[in-house]
Amino acid sequence: MQETMEFVHLLRNTSLEDPIAKLGEDVLARLHNPHQEPGDIKSPGVCQSISMYLALEHSSQHAYDRICRAITRNFAGAEGADEVLSFKAVEKFIVKYTGVESVEHDMCPESCLAFTGPYADEDNCPLCGTSRWDQAKMQASGGRQKVSAQTFVTIPIGLQLQAVYRNPESAQDMHYLHDRTQQIFAELE
Repeated sequence: MQETMEFVHLLRNTSLEDPIAKLGEDVLARLHNPHQEPGDIKSPGVCQSISMYLALEHSSQHAYDRICRAITRNFAGAEGADEVLSFKAVEKFIVKYTGVESVEHDMCPESCLAFTGPYADEDNCPLCGTSRWDQAKMQASGGRQKVSAQTFVTIPIGLQLQAVYRNPESAQDMHYLHDRTQQIFAELE
C-alpha cells in the first residue's frame, strides 16, 4: 500500500521537467514550442533514406548501410544519389522533421519492473534482486561505469500529437469522432 501511495504522490507532483521523465532540453523546448507548419522534403535522396529506414525497421543498421552504399555506387550521378543519409543521419533527420523523439528508461533485466518512480534510485530489482547494471561493464571499469543492463523505450504522447496536428489532413481526422457525434446529435433533434 505504501508503494502505491508513493506512485500516486509522484503522479500528482509530476512535471515535464521531472528528471525521472528523462526529457532533454531540446524535447522540452519542442513540447513548449511545437513546429507549426507541415514540413516539405524536396530531396529525392532524403526521401529515399526515410523510405529505406521505415522499410527496414526490423533489419540491422548494417543492412541499411549496405543498401546506402549500393545506391550511391549503382546510381552515381542520379538526382539525389549523393544525398542519401547514413543510418544515424536519417534518425536525426526524422527526429528533427517530426519533432518526435524516443526516451530510454532502465528496467530490470528480468523484465520485472521499470526503474522509475519509487524505484528510480534502486541498484537492484526489489522483486527478484537482479542488479540493474551490466556487470561485465561495471567490472571492466572497476565499478565506476554504471551502464543499464536492460532498457526500454517510450515515445512521449505529446510529441506524437503535435506531429499529427501539424498535418492539416491528420488534424482534421483527429476531430472526426467529435464532428460525427455532433452531426448525429443534430439529426436526433
